[in-house]
Amino acid sequence: MKNNRKLAKITVVLMAFLILFSSLAIAGCKEEDKPKDNTKITNQQKTSEQIAAEKKAKEEAEKKAKAEAEKKTKEAAEKAKKEAEEKANKEKAIIKQNADQKKYSVHIKKSAFTLYLLDNKNTVIKSYDCTLGKNPGQKTKRGDMKTPTGTFYVDEICDSSGWTHDFGDGKGEIKGAYGPWFISINTDEMSKGAWGGIGIHGTHKPELMRARDSEGCIRLQNQNVEELKQYVRVGTKVVIEE
Repeated sequence: MKNNRKLAKITVVLMAFLILFSSLAIAGCKEEDKPKDNTKITNQQKTSEQIAAEKKAKEEAEKKAKAEAEKKTKEAAEKAKKEAEEKANKEKAIIKQNADQKKYSVHIKKSAFTLYLLDNKNTVIKSYDCTLGKNPGQKTKRGDMKTPTGTFYVDEICDSSGWTHDFGDGKGEIKGAYGPWFISINTDEMSKGAWGGIGIHGTHKPELMRARDSEGCIRLQNQNVEELKQYVRVGTKVVIEE
């Protein structure tokens, strides 16, 4: 009986040791299954690489988008420039055709110091400030410093960029006195040869407009006489009134 009890105690102790040993073994296995710190570092390094790659990809995408936007802007600008040039060329062609057909006329109102460009419907399409003869009234003789009134016609358009003129003020010959163009108007029917040389031209004094300063001609600012020249031809009608 006693031996049986001792055997039972020994068995219980052995079982306890086996259970304890099994628990320790299982715990050891679980510890081995856990990721080591080196694995954590590797994961962190991969994440940094991914961030760098994503940043690079984003920068490249932005660079590509910027280049495409600049390309589109450039293409749009070139297209707009081409369209503007085509439109300008068409307008110039129409202006030339109408000018050749004498569909424009010039009207100068002395009291307003203004030159008007009219179309064939007598609609004003351009207007320019001008300078007239030093003295008011109708011109009757050479040297009276008056701008004539009446209906005249252009008889010549001359490149006057190299012309000079002595205004008798002691300054001698003045370069550019007539600007780039001299649009001559024929006054023979009125003057009967007693005077002539009247025209519409540019000036060396662009700041002096809407004034009486010329020897009888009609002065315009140089850029305006350049523009007016596009619309007039030999034979274009010029009306000058008070």
